[in-house]
Amino acid sequence: MKTWPRRLRALPVAAALLAVAGSASTTGAAARAVPRPPAQEAAHCRALRAELPATVAGLERGTPRPVSEFTAQWGAPAVVLRCGVPRPEALTHGSKSFDRYAPAWDIGGIEWFAEPRSGGSVRFLATHRAAWVEVTLPKEYAGGGGDTDGPGVLAELAARIRKTIPEGYV
Repeated sequence: MKTWPRRLRALPVAAALLAVAGSASTTGAAARAVPRPPAQEAAHCRALRAELPATVAGLERGTPRPVSEFTAQWGAPAVVLRCGVPRPEALTHGSKSFDRYAPAWDIGGIEWFAEPRSGGSVRFLATHRAAWVEVTLPKEYAGGGGDTDGPGVLAELAARIRKTIPEGYV
């Protein structure tokens, strides 16, 4: 993939975020369910949790509900990270919603698949890793407005994911 300056790399992502914000998908309750990864994935997720920062893009870390070693959040409205989530249907061969051409963007050395959620939030999944990591950006950050930059959040978290979860497929 072509290497673009940091600001230019975020342009396709910001455009995609604006395009998918407002599309309907699953409920917020499903987005907050506690992941139950298999043992090997859980070990990677625990390593990631130990490396997660106190702030992301200026947002302070909080305590997600329900409390889990596989979840984290920052800010209000919250950016929510869940590690060890199942493969999304859009990326699962044979599922009704499988999309062979599902869009993904490289941010911070991680390939992120974007999926719109109800209320304008966007769920991003770090692909090609030994455990699936999901980051849900509220519409306030996903649309590119305000003080918090959605691509900046993903870039900051990407460094921690690269450090703790090896490349691979689950």
